[in-house]
Amino acid sequence: MKTPFTRRRFLQTAAISSAAAMIPSLAGNAAAKKTEYILPEGQLPQRRLGRTNKMVSCLGFGGGSQWCNWPAKDEMLQKHIDHAINLGITYFDTARSYGNGLSEERYGKFLTPKYRNRIFLNSKSGERTYDGVMKDIETTLGLLKTDHLDLYCMHAIDKIEDVDKLLGTEGGYKAFLKLRDEGVVKNIGFSYHKWNDASQKSFKEFDVDVVMCPINAARSNGNEDNLIPLAQKRDLGIIAIKVMGQNALIGSVSGDDLLRYALTLPVSVLNVGMDNFAALESCTEVTRQPVISETDAKKILQKLNFDPAITKLPYFS
Repeated sequence: MKTPFTRRRFLQTAAISSAAAMIPSLAGNAAAKKTEYILPEGQLPQRRLGRTNKMVSCLGFGGGSQWCNWPAKDEMLQKHIDHAINLGITYFDTARSYGNGLSEERYGKFLTPKYRNRIFLNSKSGERTYDGVMKDIETTLGLLKTDHLDLYCMHAIDKIEDVDKLLGTEGGYKAFLKLRDEGVVKNIGFSYHKWNDASQKSFKEFDVDVVMCPINAARSNGNEDNLIPLAQKRDLGIIAIKVMGQNALIGSVSGDDLLRYALTLPVSVLNVGMDNFAALESCTEVTRQPVISETDAKKILQKLNFDPAITKLPYFS
């Protein structure tokens, strides 16, 4: 029988993995016989993305609404991408619908021409039919200036009608399988926002490699208690989105605390919207630090004291 998920068991593994990924610092008093560990410059802790067997940075670059809404000039956007790469981010996320194609277009201008061989690239399609998905992937690859994706996801599966249409005779699920079989996309997945009948049926019916969903300290959608152990049992990669609840959870706790909490969970990537240099640098600084203890994680939960009857989070209804 497989051992059920516990945070303590994961933290023990994470501590060993983090230590193995770090190098000893020679600074300090040698007589104290105390070893400090630091990550080399330009390196972030990496985690295995489930059965894809790819190692990816535990912090992901979210190319969604926040990044699309950043009205920066091309020169600044290129510097932003360059800085993310230099800080050690290897997972980059986008979707056909982000900015009506703006996100993919920006990646095609500033990311893939310089860094395609150094990154793990994900995009998503909101189409539900075979022909719609095939049209989307052609557009996506053209805008991203690449001949393949490392991951391609069925986007925002929140209604049972979405699942039924994808699984239908002319449904888009067949297109995802075909694209994976042909190597146009190396792995497939689906994203959703709430543990409901649609996400549960998706989990049962779709043969995917990765799942994306909101995972954060609010614990308001059942994903932490329901999705995580099931995904672990199937060795699926888990990508956490809405880690800060679109910043609605920041207040009693900081954004840094929310990142620290999420890192204690057995997820592969924390996908965070990057709409300025400050967010990019602060997030990478937190993820370079050792994973906090179970006791400290509980303190963040207590300090947050989230009450869904009082606070309504975006995308969580």
